[in-house]
Amino acid sequence: MGDNTAKKSYADIALDMYEAVKESNNKQKRLKSSTFWDAFRVGRRTPPVIERILCILTEQQLKVSVKSGEVFGKENYDDWIELTIWPPTEPSDPPHSTILPSPEWFQKMQTREFGSEREVEYNFIIPLLEKLGYDENDIAIGYPVNMFEGVQRTTKEADFVLFNGPTRERKDILLIIEAKKGGKGITVDHIGQGKSYSRELLPACYIITNGQQIIVFQFNGMLYQDERVMDFDRSMLNDMWKDLYKYVSKESTIKRKSWMREKFQNQLAT
Repeated sequence: MGDNTAKKSYADIALDMYEAVKESNNKQKRLKSSTFWDAFRVGRRTPPVIERILCILTEQQLKVSVKSGEVFGKENYDDWIELTIWPPTEPSDPPHSTILPSPEWFQKMQTREFGSEREVEYNFIIPLLEKLGYDENDIAIGYPVNMFEGVQRTTKEADFVLFNGPTRERKDILLIIEAKKGGKGITVDHIGQGKSYSRELLPACYIITNGQQIIVFQFNGMLYQDERVMDFDRSMLNDMWKDLYKYVSKESTIKRKSWMREKFQNQLAT
């Protein structure tokens, strides 16, 4: 990347990496971990820095993995970082019909104050789900998730898990939502929690929200980095509604889960 690297932004450096991968014969590039982090001028790999670089690389359509299998950002400096071109996503046809709430509904939702996590859940998330096409049979609140923390098996609770109907089979899981207390920012740990639940439950998408910030990820079957497709403030809910509906309405998540089942059939088999 030459002597100009220090003058470049993270986005410019990611673009250079994308071009290098694109020009390679196998559409893949391997860098020593030390070389990779030096390119981004990162001395101390803190969670916010790691998350930021992952997001930038994802936006540049690059998938990142570590050869040893270690978590990205925690690998040894003599490990290898592998970069590959992001695979083409499914056709993004819009839903057949977008349910557009009334102006009064948007006004109420955009100006209401939420304090506790419970208020976020009942006064923001549930009304939102209704407008996105889900009904009470689809909604599981406090859904148990069996997972490992280190070598210990434990059971956590996902705040909301949305199914395609009353069945509670994993193949019918469409969406996960993690609610956080209003007035507090969403952290890397909060996002990591949503990701960990998704790896166990395999939804089409997952959302992390504190009632003010809404972050939407598309889950990519653990074969590729999950994609942050939306990140917006509740005051923009009206303006962002069509995109939100395109990604996480019941109609859209059913369609995407079907596509995932075909693309990742071995992984999603139950």
